[in-house]
Amino acid sequence: MPDHNPLRLLIIGIGHNQITFLERLINGLIDQNIQIMLSHTKRLRKQPKGNHSIQYFWTPPIKRGIFRQVFNLMYLFISSLGSKYRRWLTTQVSQGQSLKDKIGIFIRYAPFCHGDFDVIYFPWNSTAITYKGLFEIGLPVVISCRGSQVNIRPHLPGQDAYVSGLRETLQEAAAVHCVSEDIQQAAQAYGLDPEKAVIIHPAVDPDFFKPLNARPHNKQFKIISTGSLIWRKGYEYLLMALKRLIDKGVDAELHILGEGYMQQPILFTIHDLGLTGRVYMHGRVTPEEVREHLQTSDVFMLSSLSEGISNAVLEAMSCSLPVVSTDCGGMSEAISDGVEGFLVPLRDPKAMADALFKLSANADLRQTMGMASRELVLKQFQLDDQINAFIDLLNSIVVQ
Repeated sequence: MPDHNPLRLLIIGIGHNQITFLERLINGLIDQNIQIMLSHTKRLRKQPKGNHSIQYFWTPPIKRGIFRQVFNLMYLFISSLGSKYRRWLTTQVSQGQSLKDKIGIFIRYAPFCHGDFDVIYFPWNSTAITYKGLFEIGLPVVISCRGSQVNIRPHLPGQDAYVSGLRETLQEAAAVHCVSEDIQQAAQAYGLDPEKAVIIHPAVDPDFFKPLNARPHNKQFKIISTGSLIWRKGYEYLLMALKRLIDKGVDAELHILGEGYMQQPILFTIHDLGLTGRVYMHGRVTPEEVREHLQTSDVFMLSSLSEGISNAVLEAMSCSLPVVSTDCGGMSEAISDGVEGFLVPLRDPKAMADALFKLSANADLRQTMGMASRELVLKQFQLDDQINAFIDLLNSIVVQ
């Protein structure tokens, strides 16, 4: 794609809460002359955080008060009258079974009638399903398959409509990005054609996530874990492993970075296991604070029940930390057992504690595995390589 005619990429599904690994991707694409348009449910008069390289595309929320909804309806109707996508919009609205359905469909899709973009990108399967009518607009669509939306949600009760939408969108997408081979295999069970699947691993900036010149000598064995406080992260098993480790005589402490709906159950488990004063809950922290914690820790522990490939693990590896991780999803594509750390079975606090014990007892092993972690990131998980792979993917499907 020539420099004077940048590719225009519409991204749907970022939401109000910015996600660090998506921010990295977006900023990297901007640096490579990709014009980014982000859908947003609020009409923004200025660019958040001073980023003037992103155009924000107003998509009003479907559920609003009656007066706001009438206003949105009138505005969208007038603005869509001269659109080249008006016939497409009419077709989508006609699929509604009732007047209420038709109004909802109109409000969902009318904003895209006055857009000017080349490719539509959904970072999440669920958003692609919500906006599956956009697959008929005549532009190539890319979906990312990242983890739980492919390997957990389809197996939960009451997800028949979601599974149907997952099959439909995976089959209709021009290309599907999978974060790991494991996720691609899971998606193929729902109709993904492997010929249009592209594996692009998560990545980190090793110039940002880097080790200190000399790692501090901690009085206590410092374990760190980063991630949302949700059930699939398996924190209860990590806490049981910490209890076992301490019972083995290791003077250990655990630092958890993240927030989520499982905070209260986790706090209860900490108290129930007698770990008060051993576990520190830091909540949501900045990337700089994450880096500082990683640089001053002894080991990173991932206790997840499901992952694509954990971005948090890659950040830790980039900071030269050895990793103990459950062997879930695509984690074996990032960690070789006994090289960068240890892979342990899911829901196995004893195996977690045993691996942590080996590292606590051997500083040389921690250093060797940490160095191997950093080397692997530099070889296979650099942010620049991820950005270039995304650009190649987008250019391969764009309508010339």
